[in-house]
Amino acid sequence: MSQEVPAVPVTILTGFLGSGKTTLLNALLRLPELRDTAVIVNEFGEIGLDHLLIEQAIEDAVLLKNGCICCTVRGDIADTLAELLRKRASAELPWFSRIVIETTGLADPAPVAQSLGDACRLEAIVTTADALNAVAQLDAHDTARMQVAFADRIVLTKTDLASLAQINAAEGMLWRLNPQAEMLRGVSGENVLSCRAGASRRPVAGYARPTVHGDISSVLLRADQLDWSHVKNWLDSVLSVRGADIMRIKGVLRLRGQPQAMVLQAIHHDVHPLQPIAEDRLDAGSFLVVIGKGLSERGLRESFIAANP
Repeated sequence: MSQEVPAVPVTILTGFLGSGKTTLLNALLRLPELRDTAVIVNEFGEIGLDHLLIEQAIEDAVLLKNGCICCTVRGDIADTLAELLRKRASAELPWFSRIVIETTGLADPAPVAQSLGDACRLEAIVTTADALNAVAQLDAHDTARMQVAFADRIVLTKTDLASLAQINAAEGMLWRLNPQAEMLRGVSGENVLSCRAGASRRPVAGYARPTVHGDISSVLLRADQLDWSHVKNWLDSVLSVRGADIMRIKGVLRLRGQPQAMVLQAIHHDVHPLQPIAEDRLDAGSFLVVIGKGLSERGLRESFIAANP
């Protein structure tokens, strides 16, 4: 009887044009702990990985000097993922245990996250933000705001070139748009890519009120132990009515009869399979963060309470 292969964790690396995604990725790929990583780069309109890292070509993929696998995509990401996994299974490519997808600077991360399929699971969305230009970009571009709103982690780049006032202004705007995200300055090893590597610098409990930036807002829902059937019914109801407006739902659920807490991820109408979380949180309760357009805090809160008695 063959052993089931666990879903591969996927990190989506996004950020507006010129925000330093490729620079960050190059720095990360030099870390020894990321040797077993496959990287997908969408190079449309942008310069891809530093060619000096490339050692040799393997059909649609290249093997980087540190052992990582890299390929480019200008079409369907789902097909690229399926091909990478097929080649891994047949040993045409070296074994990898995680995948990083670098999007273009004008990409909405939601369709990327929705294309992962059952063989992959969303680990984190990491967004780079340029300390010099983030304020102007977030004011001017819906895409930049969406990239930040989706993020589990925001990496503020070019802090060595920015003034303290620019850094503070950028961080303030980023926090207002997505207060639940962890904020990092520069590269800090593997924890940049993994959503479970460390606690946020600001506790979720401090953000019980929705935060609004333009028409995007986030609402925090809290509970103790929950029944998955009740949560699933609530999700189905909310997403059937407001799925187009709800950009993302993420959180940690403590379910009755389940010894481990579970991570919940949903993008628009798509609810990803629950994943157990290895380490415990400081907070013993459950929480969900709903991010979207035109959200009603009262409506979400009342419906959530009614569905989870």
